[in-house]
Amino acid sequence: MTLAKIENLTVTVRKTVKAPVEKAYKAWTEPEQIVKWFGCDRVTNIRVVQDFRVGGEYRIVGESCQGGGDMAVYGTYEEIVQNKKLVYTWSNESVEFPAQNTVVSVEFIARDDNTTEILLEHTRFASENSKLGHNQGWEQSLEKFANFVAA
Repeated sequence: MTLAKIENLTVTVRKTVKAPVEKAYKAWTEPEQIVKWFGCDRVTNIRVVQDFRVGGEYRIVGESCQGGGDMAVYGTYEEIVQNKKLVYTWSNESVEFPAQNTVVSVEFIARDDNTTEILLEHTRFASENSKLGHNQGWEQSLEKFANFVAA
């Protein structure tokens, strides 16, 4: 019974962006581009440190617009398939929307009309509240991402 509940605590977001798959993939994986779109509307001044390889670690830090200092997410890259797929762990120290060793999977699906479909799944949330908070954050981030890559 518990396993079924955990399996249901998954965020799934699909977004088609007006950019070829190579451009979308680079925007998702290069720190100088990540800082321009990452984060919900409550985070500014994004900074990224990463060792972009399987087994490498990343850390994304931003300032909370609501006070309270920096907010960080971090983890390890588990799978990297250039221009196709990324899988990485995701943890944070949020009290409101905690995430410890959750997993993010992002697929980049090339479409005929020079667009890319992004399929994001974020799994292993420990609570419905954390899942809902991350869902909101991913939807806001993907909207910013779509605007960034279309420019």
